[in-house]
Amino acid sequence: MADKIIKQKRPKGYPESKINQEKLTLALSSAKIGAWDLDLVHDTAERNLVHDQIFGYKTLQKKWGQKIFGEHIIPEDRGYAQECFEKALETGDFALQCRIIWPNKSIHWIEALGKAHYEKGKPVRIFGTVADITEKKELEKNLENANIAVRNILEDIEVEKEALVNAKLKDEALLQSIGEGVVAVDSDGKIILMNRAAERMLGCNAKECKAEQMIGKPIFEAWRVVDEKGNLVPEEKRPITIAIKGKTTTTTTTTTTTGASYFYTRKDGTAFPVAITVTPVVAENKIIGAIDVFHDMTKEKEQEKLKGDFLALASHQLRTPLSGTKWLIETMQKGITGKIEPKEKEYLEQVYQLNERMIQLVTEMLSALRLESGIEAIKKEKISVADFYQDLIASVASPAKSRWVVFRNSLKNKEIEIESDIQILKTIFDCFVSNAINYSSPGQEVLLDAKEGKDTIILSVKDNGIGIPEKEKSKIFERFYRASNAKAFKPTGSGLGLNIANMLAEKIGAEISFESKQNKGTTFYLHLPKNSNKINQ
Repeated sequence: MADKIIKQKRPKGYPESKINQEKLTLALSSAKIGAWDLDLVHDTAERNLVHDQIFGYKTLQKKWGQKIFGEHIIPEDRGYAQECFEKALETGDFALQCRIIWPNKSIHWIEALGKAHYEKGKPVRIFGTVADITEKKELEKNLENANIAVRNILEDIEVEKEALVNAKLKDEALLQSIGEGVVAVDSDGKIILMNRAAERMLGCNAKECKAEQMIGKPIFEAWRVVDEKGNLVPEEKRPITIAIKGKTTTTTTTTTTTGASYFYTRKDGTAFPVAITVTPVVAENKIIGAIDVFHDMTKEKEQEKLKGDFLALASHQLRTPLSGTKWLIETMQKGITGKIEPKEKEYLEQVYQLNERMIQLVTEMLSALRLESGIEAIKKEKISVADFYQDLIASVASPAKSRWVVFRNSLKNKEIEIESDIQILKTIFDCFVSNAINYSSPGQEVLLDAKEGKDTIILSVKDNGIGIPEKEKSKIFERFYRASNAKAFKPTGSGLGLNIANMLAEKIGAEISFESKQNKGTTFYLHLPKNSNKINQ
């Protein structure tokens, strides 16, 4: 149905041009554009149906004018709308975008455009069009929101970029301040990072071998790795290769006397000992490179040599006079220097025992120092426990007989074998059996036994002696510590035996435990690992 224009009562002299306006209104209706003609004199308006639909009505309303139009505008926009009307009366052009309230209270945007008509220089009416631009405004709002979101994202990206730059600068500063040499390589072994400490240690002071010149260069070509004899270490045996291929962290040190020792060569051809830790870099279960952290061990090697020299000197200087004293006493005891009276013989025996105690004390102290310095090496070999116990009983037969202490081998499984250092093992058990002899009463037994567990082999020495007081059990492995009842039972003793035995046990990857009750006896256990690789090198 074609739109109809409300034919309101027109005053006399109504212009004929109004007919053309009505035709234009009919044409605009098909484009959903409302047409309106406002009589400023009578505040009435002619509209098409689309006009009233734009204001939320299904049918044409009987009354319309500037006042009614103003009532449909939301309060916040009314002042602006009034300004647009007043401007139109002055200039002849009307343009307004504002929000209106529909009868159902919903808010919509409209755009009204029009021209003022003048008679005798005075505006008498304004006619024009109106369109619903709600969707347009929503699109503009969405577009603006999108623009704001984009700006926020760009700002966030800029902030993150700045944070990443700062983090990178911080990481680089931390890396450069590390005293250890740090070199990172990719999965092909090419250098991707190198800090100043690495430059300094490798003698990269010349411009051509600065870190920036090393980037991208294969690490195997950057510097040579040699062993203690100066032989070149093959690429496949270098820790960096092992880390890249095997996903394992490799740590080396030159402070031990066993295992591989590595030396890095400087640009001038000189070599220096290094302690190395090489760790693979794994991402999504794939090795993408490795990091080599190394420390110049030159000072540590010098200290190690000084320790060795000191121990050699101390061993000679301390033992020589004691050995000389022992020889002189034995010479006098044999009567070579003349006849010895019974009283003199008694005094000589006391001096001899004191000298023996000094020799034992010096020997134990030097052993403890050697253990702490890591000078004594470990020599692994297959050992039959049955044979070991047989030799042990034979070696203590004389002191055991003098104390009337009986040793018994309770070993049931004669096939048990261990892999360890025989000399260290003997030293540990010398301590166990000596304590068993010294702190047992005449006629008591000492039992030797061994049991095979899942991961360990447990050797034991059980006595029925004085035992260890409950409150003192936690201290028996301390250096120079002797239990109160031990000092009362046997005043002489250094208090170093169990301390040394405990250190030796750790050296071969074993553990010492014990069970004891005062006046009931003590059992010492040595837990040896079946896997000899657990031995501390």
